Amino acid sequence: MLRHLLRHEARSSMTDELRLAAVLVGLHGNTADLPLLAEVRETDCDTACGLGGVPGPGASAAELRQWAWELDDSMFGTDPSDEPFFTWTDLASDQGMTELARVALIRELDSIVMDRSRLRRPDAPHLLDTTPLVMLVQGFERLADLPQALRAQRLYAALQERAWDRVSARHTLARLEREAGRPAQAVTALAAVREALATPGDDSLRHWRRVNLGRFVAEEHYRLTLALADAGRPEEARALLAAADALLGELSENAAKGLREISGRTAARVREAGRGRARRVTGNGSLRAAPPPAPPRNPR
Repeated sequence: MLRHLLRHEARSSMTDELRLAAVLVGLHGNTADLPLLAEVRETDCDTACGLGGVPGPGASAAELRQWAWELDDSMFGTDPSDEPFFTWTDLASDQGMTELARVALIRELDSIVMDRSRLRRPDAPHLLDTTPLVMLVQGFERLADLPQALRAQRLYAALQERAWDRVSARHTLARLEREAGRPAQAVTALAAVREALATPGDDSLRHWRRVNLGRFVAEEHYRLTLALADAGRPEEARALLAAADALLGELSENAAKGLREISGRTAARVREAGRGRARRVTGNGSLRAAPPPAPPRNPR
């Protein structure tokens, strides 16, 4: 089984799972596995570097075990308390214990909200490591708990300092707000994205028009515009469509690829929503123009 897992993990190039599979095979000290380990190590350049210490063909069983024990002790170990928190929530989720995983994630988020010093980097206490918040967002999304994912993403977005990170975080926030059925909040998040693009404050966004970040931001504008049109909010949809088209016009030709279809579809949907606003359904189901408003009555 371990040999099968090792071969399977090798398909994904160098990962922690691949390294762990190699360690578990090596701990058995079976020299017949040395050719397999050598074969896996040569999968690609990244794997060759990641498994560079694997004993070569001709090594003894003791040398194989020694390598496996040392790597296991430095990277994995056998104490469950040494495992990252998200190892256990992911495992609970994989096994269908979703409520157990959700409660643990909520408690972890609550503890960070109450004490942000938990995010300080041990090697540089003046800096924050917001990776746990990203993991929390992903964990909640995996459990389809968008309200909690939004809590984590709002905090993550508020803690970003670089312009690139602010744009990326608020783009994700807008997507989550849209998916949670909160279009007004999503519109606000995208307004903050456009503001950061216009006045970044640093040079981290100097290439945003030529890379995927620009394409993703424009695409989210179109998706939210469609949601607004579908929700019967044509005025807001038209305003956001104009912002989306302006962003699309700034992108390089390569970055804009793939957005023409959603751009055209969105424009057509907004026009349709505008026409629908100017019509009303008659009793037999046919459509006719809505009558003009009645003149105000003379108060006399």
